[in-house]
Amino acid sequence: MSNKIILVTGASGGIGKETALALARLGHHVIVHGRDAEKTQAAQGEIRKATGSASLDMLTADLSLMSEVKHFSDELKARYDVIDVLINNAGAQFGTKREVTAEGHEKTMAINLFAPFLLTHLMLDPLRASTAGRVVTVSSESYKMGGKPDLSDIELRDNYSMGRAYGFSKLYVIWIMRRFAEEARALGASNVTFNSLEPGSAATDLGRVSTQSPMTRLMYFLWKPMMWSLQKAAATSVYLATSEEVASVTGGFFGNCQEKAVRPALLSPEGEQVVWNYCAEVCADYLKDYPAA
Repeated sequence: MSNKIILVTGASGGIGKETALALARLGHHVIVHGRDAEKTQAAQGEIRKATGSASLDMLTADLSLMSEVKHFSDELKARYDVIDVLINNAGAQFGTKREVTAEGHEKTMAINLFAPFLLTHLMLDPLRASTAGRVVTVSSESYKMGGKPDLSDIELRDNYSMGRAYGFSKLYVIWIMRRFAEEARALGASNVTFNSLEPGSAATDLGRVSTQSPMTRLMYFLWKPMMWSLQKAAATSVYLATSEEVASVTGGFFGNCQEKAVRPALLSPEGEQVVWNYCAEVCADYLKDYPAA
């Protein structure tokens, strides 16, 4: 894969930052996204110092708000005619109490599901302009932890828990990327691939809210010695973004740089359509130019 323009969301720290660093080392033009301007600028500076890359840009946006996702995409499209790879890495966990964004959506679903759905749609034009666009979306093995989803209550207004919200959000984003792969022709994106992955467990600030209780802090402390390095956790994102081995693979789920099966009991074409439709409704005000959504 020749040098490409690659957008990494949630790249101001953790796995996203390590992904951006690895891609910059490979000579790609990397767009570093973060929520906090100071932290994102610091990450950009660290990556530049470590790699010597002059091909590093940064943009900030709060991806929990669909209005900011739209503004973010507008700014990207004003700067770039082509985006070769979109890495939907940004994600979050929250606490034991259900929280909503200023736009009224449960926070976990807003960041982990609605934002990748909307940003992927809004970036289709620059992705289609690439000779071979790729969308790489970070999910988690935690997609198994929610149990059977209640598709009549996607935002968990009833029976909320941190584990269910996080687990379902990571299951649903796998479903959404599988649906993007199926809808690619209708979306005019036949030259774009859509894959998701689990990065393994790594010590990041993902659980900065969810590990505030004594029990979750203890569990995190006991599990930490078994966690992967950030380099290993970022490797599958880098692989899917750059490897020619997966240039024609779409709709897949990967871990440790290998394709792997999603638990069959948690695959549902009907469920995929329900979640797709729900996301389209949530994002309807920003998808007027994308009728296939």
